[in-house]
Amino acid sequence: MTNLPNQYDHLTIEKKWQEKWFTSNVYHWNENASREQSYVIDTPPPTVSGLLHMGHIFSYTQADFIARYKRMRGFEVFYPIGFDDNGLPTEKLVEKSRNIRGSQMSREEFIKICEEVVKDAEEEFRKLFKSAALSFDWRQEYQTISPTSRKISQLSFIDLYNKNLVYRSPQPTLWDPSDQTALAQADIVDQELKGYMHHIIFKDENNNDHIIATSRPELLPACGAVLAHPDDARFSHLKGKHLITPLFNIKVPVIFDDKVEMEKGSGLVMCCTFGDITDIQWWRKHNLPLRQVINRYGKLTFEHLDYSNDALDLNITKKFLDELKDLKVKDAKVKVVTLLTENNLLQKSEEVLHVVKCAERSGTPLEILITEQWSVKIIDHKEELLKKSNECTWYPEYMKHRMDNWINGLNWDWCISRQRFFGVPFPAWYSKRKGEEGKIIIADTDQLPVDPFTDLPKGYSRDEVEPDKDVMDTWATSSVTPQLNSLAINKDLAIDYDRHTKLYSADLRPQAHEIIRTWAFYTLVKSHFHENSVPWKNLMISGWCLAADKTKMSKSKGNVVTPVNLIEEKGADVVRYWASNSRLGADIAYSEEVFKIGRKLINKVWNAAKFSSQYFEIFKPNNITLLEAKNNKIIFNIIDLWMLSKLKQTVELATKEFENYEYSFARTAIEDFFWNVFCDNYLEIVKTRAYNQNNDDNEGQKSAISSLYFTLNYILKLFAPFIPHITEELYSAIYNPNNFIHAKNNWPNSEELFIDDNALVIGENFIQILAEVRRIKAENNLSLKTPVKEIIINVKDNNIKENYVKIIKDLQNVTQAEKISFGTIENMIESIDNSISFAVILT
Repeated sequence: MTNLPNQYDHLTIEKKWQEKWFTSNVYHWNENASREQSYVIDTPPPTVSGLLHMGHIFSYTQADFIARYKRMRGFEVFYPIGFDDNGLPTEKLVEKSRNIRGSQMSREEFIKICEEVVKDAEEEFRKLFKSAALSFDWRQEYQTISPTSRKISQLSFIDLYNKNLVYRSPQPTLWDPSDQTALAQADIVDQELKGYMHHIIFKDENNNDHIIATSRPELLPACGAVLAHPDDARFSHLKGKHLITPLFNIKVPVIFDDKVEMEKGSGLVMCCTFGDITDIQWWRKHNLPLRQVINRYGKLTFEHLDYSNDALDLNITKKFLDELKDLKVKDAKVKVVTLLTENNLLQKSEEVLHVVKCAERSGTPLEILITEQWSVKIIDHKEELLKKSNECTWYPEYMKHRMDNWINGLNWDWCISRQRFFGVPFPAWYSKRKGEEGKIIIADTDQLPVDPFTDLPKGYSRDEVEPDKDVMDTWATSSVTPQLNSLAINKDLAIDYDRHTKLYSADLRPQAHEIIRTWAFYTLVKSHFHENSVPWKNLMISGWCLAADKTKMSKSKGNVVTPVNLIEEKGADVVRYWASNSRLGADIAYSEEVFKIGRKLINKVWNAAKFSSQYFEIFKPNNITLLEAKNNKIIFNIIDLWMLSKLKQTVELATKEFENYEYSFARTAIEDFFWNVFCDNYLEIVKTRAYNQNNDDNEGQKSAISSLYFTLNYILKLFAPFIPHITEELYSAIYNPNNFIHAKNNWPNSEELFIDDNALVIGENFIQILAEVRRIKAENNLSLKTPVKEIIINVKDNNIKENYVKIIKDLQNVTQAEKISFGTIENMIESIDNSISFAVILT
């Protein structure tokens, strides 16, 4: 006999099953499986930045619902986990935790410390993910800085280089003065900041005033031209003329360009190198002089600038430049405004809110500087990338618009080099040999992975080459996560091409919506360039985890919830239940109320299983299927058939929702059946018959117990992807101690179930009568056990009266009715399908 404890102990049971799953092969992908047999998930490698937050549990658990479902559907699920353990986020973690600066120590020493720190940080992730019952195949774990990952990343680079899709050149670059590195367009955020719009007086060659409004007066020394719209009649007299920059007295040409907004400011705008992206376009289009006055540290410098050909008075120019030299941008801005005011060259200043491009990581306002960088050519491939996006199926569908909008809005090629330390190095050197100075030398593929600081290209000595000092943007490695798993870039550049054919392209990419423009886009780029393919068939997009007040969790706000403590306190199944409440693409708020509902569900599943399983020693339909039990009349009672028909509908609906990756809708359908059909109604209806105290209905008892036996089994399997610990515990104790509930082919098959249309109609009418009895008792403040004098049923078609005769005993038991009769009285309640009407007489 199954003896379940009265209370469910989540601490003990969850740890027990986590250990058993981990030491078993239940989540292992079979490498001998064919591509058709496998379901491949391109799992997000979490960034090793030292912070375990609720977002990790939220998004990774949602992906786990799908992994468990697909495994139970019979697939060999390839479900890896990796760690994105290099790049700027990891460096900042190391610098903060060890109180060091990478720029103030040897590269080798800093990298060694980084490797030590990431080991500890990754172990914290492992503990968290195991405690949340994420069903990864831990044998497939990878790190983006490992030798294998470095080799795949460098193979990717070499493939792009050989195809002339990557280049290195001096170019305008988004530069973070705080972290001292170039950034890609996807690494920036637009922040609305307070500032001032300064209306500055330029002079023309006849000493007439012209007003130009700017929020960056410190860039006046970088001004190379003033522009107006060709249709703006106000400035037609300035064609072929020059204006004089205030303070610095530099002659700059007036140029007419249709990108100028006539309605903005005075209609005149200065082009500085560089204030924004439009300045870059004008600089290139009109071949303007390069006057880069801001250095990599965010300070003004004029060392390499020559104003001698354009300055009206070079001494005056130098005088004002000297006053700004070495000032930080913020201080220089104040200084220039002061100088303009003192020299009567400022008309007015007005406070404004303006959008400033800032580094996503450091929050520092960016500068656009000319630096030498590696870039991937994407601007010329927008249309191709849009077509590739269309080849993927997006869940939810509207998230595809984010990708398309991002592609359409691209202004820069993808800058993939970073001036940092702990990352994947470029497999490149620069020749110092006479006659080929500066020639780029790329490593042979059989040398990979290489570190150009310690390794050498074939045929060259140490003094003949200069190593490439940059490392790859972390997204340049994360963008090949499908290939990090498949171990190949393409057929020509592979570690294991046979494995690649089994794992590429992946079936699913689960990820959050905020990294569509980075991870999803860059992965799409690499897949298109490497094999003219898409990296995955489907994308499942999750939202964010918010604080209880629906704002972003933040340490400064004090609203951060630690997932480790939360799982310990409430149990992993309860936390997983919370995560299942968010629809695809939608954010979810931390909610104590939802946790309470989850706890209530866990307790109810336990109690329902405990209640139902007490009867299984009386009768157990062993070695027989549900359909056989029905066909052999073991299950025959109309209410049993009604409940089992509702079960089939639930299995079909849950399966359909899971196939559309709508795990939340699937869980809602399952939970609705469990609470409203099985617990609140069926268990109450059937318990007297299952108990059969007077031994007067043995066949009815068998029908009830058999229905309970099959249905509880299906309920546990339906809930298994969401609340794996309790379902595993109950399945093992009641049904099969030798097989995991999450094993392959354990998802309920609707073909093994049935729908009895007649039972559905009668059952729904039965439930309506029961609901009316409960309503009357509640309105009269009576216990549900209070007897009912009589229930009168009017069967409008006498041909179906026999069916209602069959349910009299169950109806009488559950309603405590003294008598159920067939007849007619006035004002009867019409049933749902109008096939009967009924009346309830309380006293």
